[in-house]
Amino acid sequence: MQLQQEYLALPQAEKGWISLRLQELERLQQALDSLFRKAGGETACAGCEGACCAKGHNHMLLPNLLAYLQQGQLPPTADFSQTCPWLGAKGCLHGVVLRPYNCVTFLCATLEERLSSEDVEEFYRLDRELRLCYLSFTEHYAGGGMSGLLIQAERLAGRPFLETPSRSRQPQQEPI
Repeated sequence: MQLQQEYLALPQAEKGWISLRLQELERLQQALDSLFRKAGGETACAGCEGACCAKGHNHMLLPNLLAYLQQGQLPPTADFSQTCPWLGAKGCLHGVVLRPYNCVTFLCATLEERLSSEDVEEFYRLDRELRLCYLSFTEHYAGGGMSGLLIQAERLAGRPFLETPSRSRQPQQEPI
């Protein structure tokens, strides 16, 4: 996998930059999940059987895959016959902190109605904060956009996902 090789080749300082942002993503995604659970999200989603998931499939972003790679893991195998390729028999195959942005920030009307106005306000405040954290990857890496990795790969046309503005300006060495 191209991105795995790119990640392993990064200098420690760059891996440190990634690690700090992934810690912030984890904190925010756990806070959003707490509100989701408070609204009875697990039960509601089990009854829905993935109808909402079908709306946002294929949205794994660069930070999500980097979170797996940082842990020395690869994401689960996608099953494109499901409403969402990441939906298994017991729900989402990704842990809360590894789920794509769209998955942790979607709050259907049913769940929103179950939260207090303060909780709804907090949910959307956390959503904005999380989006900024994801956008930091967009600003830092060529493959860090808010569209899924498959779309990013097509857009990059073979260029590295983890190319940074400073690395893209460096003169290229001629092959020997």
